[in-house]
Amino acid sequence: MADQRELLSVIIALEFVVLAVAIFLLVPVEVAAPLVPLFFVLLYALVKYRF
Repeated sequence: MADQRELLSVIIALEFVVLAVAIFLLVPVEVAAPLVPLFFVLLYALVKYRF
């Protein structure tokens, strides 16, 4: 079982990824471009945490 800090980190990363996807769908690519690197880093971390 994950401790509370680890769980909180996963929830925060998941929240950012979900909000980033919404932003990618709603705004032009030029505006959302700065979020792309952090999106992929956090998405990779979530995948590695899950598997």
